[in-house]
Amino acid sequence: MPGKIIDIGADVEDTYLKNPQTAMSAIIDALHNHDRITISFAEGIALEELNYKEKKFLQILKEICENNNWPLEKIHFELPNLVQDKSVWPSISISDFTGHLLSAQQSQHASSKKIDKTFGMFIGRSSWDRLLLASYLATNYKAMTLQTYRNFLDIPGSMLHLDLDRFFWQTSNAGILDKKLIHSTMNFVSDLPLLLDDKHKNITHVPLKSQAGEEIMSWYNNIFVDVVCEKMITGQTFFPTEKTARPLATRTPFLIMAAPNYIKNLHRLGFKSFSKFWDESYDYQEGLQRIESIQNIIDDLSKLDRKQLENVYQEMQPTLEHNHRIYIEMTPEKVRSVFLK
Repeated sequence: MPGKIIDIGADVEDTYLKNPQTAMSAIIDALHNHDRITISFAEGIALEELNYKEKKFLQILKEICENNNWPLEKIHFELPNLVQDKSVWPSISISDFTGHLLSAQQSQHASSKKIDKTFGMFIGRSSWDRLLLASYLATNYKAMTLQTYRNFLDIPGSMLHLDLDRFFWQTSNAGILDKKLIHSTMNFVSDLPLLLDDKHKNITHVPLKSQAGEEIMSWYNNIFVDVVCEKMITGQTFFPTEKTARPLATRTPFLIMAAPNYIKNLHRLGFKSFSKFWDESYDYQEGLQRIESIQNIIDDLSKLDRKQLENVYQEMQPTLEHNHRIYIEMTPEKVRSVFLK
């Protein structure tokens, strides 16, 4: 059924291919030499949002098929987006998706906290939205934040991985790029990497099932709320990873930068969230609008002193214990039964 497999893997960033010409050349070559091909993604993109240069990726492939009198079914897509709209292409299947989400189930984590920081934000790879949120926290609430940002400027080519081009494009188009934002962002970048220790300083992606991963989990004992930045933030996609798993496993409240309806989809899995404590209408938002709403919540939480944070955390206990139990009991079959009926 799959035919020739073109494995894009993780070589994709939200709405674009990291190496578009290489990927497209491999796809075209395979189409000319095989009856059917499978284009496989390891990341849960919204397929219809993927771009190739100035056009949508699917539109390019449709034109290629039409020009060569090939049926669209010649191309099959395989990806781990649990809410992928399958009407956008005739042949799509959902691949394995739970490895990252369930990766914190066996981690050791304390059942109580000693909160000494309001916010936690732990970033491995940079992207424009992460850069904007992280620099906001570092600029305005540094003393209140336990923060990592593992981009190493002394490594050749590292500046290219910051996603500064999209940062400037997004903020400029929205009319919010001014001298103050440029200055604060460049100050943040000049301080990179942000590390809490030097033991694993050359690692950008930290698997939870590792010594470095367990250390990250231990940091949650000291924060009130985790500012989660998932990788896919555009379109109709739900691809929960270890970034979401960490607060669920450690009984930690969360704010989530992700695609629209991400929290709604967590609700479908049985998890609860925090609309009693702050405005979660940001879950219907996308991109810069969502970031701005999260920043507003951060501003409000920054006004709470230690005692007030502890009181709110105690009030949240039923929700946090519920999420922990649901998470520990979660299975791949449960996820499939909800999204892939």
